[in-house]
Amino acid sequence: MKTSFVVKLSFLILALATKAQLGTSESEPVLDVYGNKVESNLEYKLLEVKNGTSGGFSIHGGTSGECPLDVVQLSSPTERDHYVRLLPFDNSTVVRESTDLNLIEPVWTVGNYNDSLGKWFLTTGGIIGHPGAKTLLNWFKLEKVSVSIYNLVHCPSVCDSCVKLCNKVGIFYVDGVRRLVLVRDDDQPLRLVLFPAPNPSRSSMGKKMTIDSVAFWTEGSRDC
Repeated sequence: MKTSFVVKLSFLILALATKAQLGTSESEPVLDVYGNKVESNLEYKLLEVKNGTSGGFSIHGGTSGECPLDVVQLSSPTERDHYVRLLPFDNSTVVRESTDLNLIEPVWTVGNYNDSLGKWFLTTGGIIGHPGAKTLLNWFKLEKVSVSIYNLVHCPSVCDSCVKLCNKVGIFYVDGVRRLVLVRDDDQPLRLVLFPAPNPSRSSMGKKMTIDSVAFWTEGSRDC
């Protein structure tokens, strides 16, 4: 009996230790198209993985007027798109899979629900940092599809008790413009790769980017 109890106790301790290790393990780093770790102090171009050609992402007049501006996909790789930075909620330099982050600059956010079109559009004018209930719509994640290919997802974890949206990001055409929206499970999401900016001197790249070191842009102060 004593031996049996010791064996059971040993298995229990091992199981608890394994569970603790799983709970504290870090997510895998996000990799750019060259297999390098994506970092918060560098800029990246997001491009869709698909047959045919399409451009990167930029901003365009919103569906309900000029402001806030919507995040859109350009129709051609030759059109001028925007580089973005990915700023994790915990100020980490390395960007990790399935981890809340802000996409800047300008700050991407989920806009108000469009009743007539039945869509949540991605717009600009969000606020950087301040993870919690008041900033839920500003947080996104990169979920791995395969090596260096990711879905962009809005499913914030910065507030466990909050009622929140949890959707992948895809494309919806309005007036001939490819606008980014939250899509349902049965819709086709974007599959993205990340290209690092070719010229590190094009901005303040190379500096340690933290939530505290970035201006807190709000809707209307920068985009419109």
